[in-house]
Amino acid sequence: MPFALRKGYLKKTDLYDSVSNSIGLILSTRKGTLPFDEEFGCDLWDREYSDLFMVNRSDVQGSVRNAINKFEPRLYNVSVSLMNIESGPNHPLGVAVKVIGNYREEKDEKRFEETFNVG
Repeated sequence: MPFALRKGYLKKTDLYDSVSNSIGLILSTRKGTLPFDEEFGCDLWDREYSDLFMVNRSDVQGSVRNAINKFEPRLYNVSVSLMNIESGPNHPLGVAVKVIGNYREEKDEKRFEETFNVG
């Protein structure tokens, strides 16, 4: 569907928010659902709930970290942790993913830290 972009129509975002939006998209996309890139996303959605907090927790964290490293190259030194949050209508799984890393903006190294609610 063709569309026309007018100057000032789309708001420009800063680098931190752009990285945050990108990670949110990675975390919310199940691998294999995008026909143009079947590897995009993370396998968080293919895990059992018990995997998130039991034996395989470190595997899940590593898998999410690998997906972020692969699909968000602006972020480096990435660490991922899973956190329990109070479940409710907006957060039925009661899971959050905390992502910490670094990125460069021009010549400055900056810290990225964001928590993403899953579910």
